[in-house]
Amino acid sequence: MGNRLSQECNICTEKKSPTLFLVVTSKCKHVKNICRDCVERHIDARLCGKGDVFIQCPFEGCKQVIEHNDVKRIVNHELFERFDTLSLRQTLRIMPDFRWCKNSMCGSGQIHYEKDDAPIMTCRSCGEKSCYTHDVPWHENMTCQQYEEKRKESEAATNHYLMKHTKPCPKCGTHIEKNGGCNHMTCKIRSCSYEFCWL
Repeated sequence: MGNRLSQECNICTEKKSPTLFLVVTSKCKHVKNICRDCVERHIDARLCGKGDVFIQCPFEGCKQVIEHNDVKRIVNHELFERFDTLSLRQTLRIMPDFRWCKNSMCGSGQIHYEKDDAPIMTCRSCGEKSCYTHDVPWHENMTCQQYEEKRKESEAATNHYLMKHTKPCPKCGTHIEKNGGCNHMTCKIRSCSYEFCWL
């Protein structure tokens, strides 16, 4: 009799009360065979892993996107708040006139309608000044043109140093500087660890 009153989750394979199962999205074509806990864990893993808010239904073969209202209906309040914040940030990131405040203690941002015509942006929240054009803290005592010239000089000096004192890893391309020892080199990037001869 207990078996008739329980259902097996398609993901965790645990037998649970049918009330703990749900339709993930209104567009899903599969039956209610995934428990709420598994869907919540799936959403949490996607948010924690890549900070991705484009999350598909975890049912194998189902490609339906879990919409904003679906997430709100399924997950706990704390997880929904994280999803909502990441969704907002991703939306703001693609708005061309939006800039985040450069004060690391602030976390605010705003749209700067004047664009490059008036590049000094003053944060409405903390008052920190930043450059709209270069998306950096405001470069005091320099126009945007002077800042750009200095940035290019610095970039050229860095490239010159890298060409003269480093070699790219043949596998991943990361610049490696030889600091003595033999010519046997090992790339310090953990996922690469390619070994090669400096000469």
